[in-house]
Amino acid sequence: MKKLFVLTVVCATFYFSGNAQNTRFGFTAGATFANYNSKVDGESDKADSKTGVTVGVLVDVPVSQHFSFQPALNFVQKGTKDEGSGEKVSIGVNCIEVPMNFLYNTAGNSGNFFIGAGPSLAFGLSGKIKFDDGTTSESEDIKFGSGDEDLMKGFDLGANFLAGYAFSNGLFVSANYNMGLSNLNPSGSDDGTLKSSYFGIKLGFLLNGKAKK
Repeated sequence: MKKLFVLTVVCATFYFSGNAQNTRFGFTAGATFANYNSKVDGESDKADSKTGVTVGVLVDVPVSQHFSFQPALNFVQKGTKDEGSGEKVSIGVNCIEVPMNFLYNTAGNSGNFFIGAGPSLAFGLSGKIKFDDGTTSESEDIKFGSGDEDLMKGFDLGANFLAGYAFSNGLFVSANYNMGLSNLNPSGSDDGTLKSSYFGIKLGFLLNGKAKK
C-alpha cells in the first residue's frame, strides 16, 4: 500500500511537471530542531529538541496565478536528547522525506510571500542511540521495523506546514513545521505511542527566477 501511494505521487509529479508551463526546479539547505513525543498509559513524555541539518531538491509547478504544487525530496535529521542526574541520552535519526506541499503565493514585483501545507512521507535510513553517565559511554544502531528486536518503525506519515518569502531572482527563505502522524513504536499502541516532530528553517534557490504566471 505504501509503495502504491509513493508510485502514485511520483507519477502525479511527473504529469504536472510535463504539462504545466513555467515549472521550476530548486534546492534547499537548512537546520532542523526535532523531537520525539512518547505516551505510555496516557502520560506524555517529551525531552529536549535536537538540532540537525536538512538538504533537498524540489519542483515548483504553478497550477494557477496564485497556487502551485511543490513536491520535494529531502534528507532530514531528526532526534531528541535528555539529560539528568549526570546521565545523557540522545537519539539521532537520518531520514529521507518526501513532502508534497500545496502553496498559495501572493503577487509582487520584487517577490512574494507564500504559505502552504501538505502530506509528507518519511523513511528511516539510519540512526543511533547514545548513552553517557559520565564514566562510560555506549551507542547502539537503531534497527527499523516492527519486530521484537527493532527499536523504531521506519515509515512515518506526516503533515507539513510552511511559510516563507521568495525573491524575484529565485532566492527564498522558509520555515516549516512537520508533525508525524504515525506511531513509530514497533510494538504498536499496546505499549504506548512514539511520534516525531520538527521545526525547520531553510534557505533555497529556484532556477529560472520568478515564475511567469
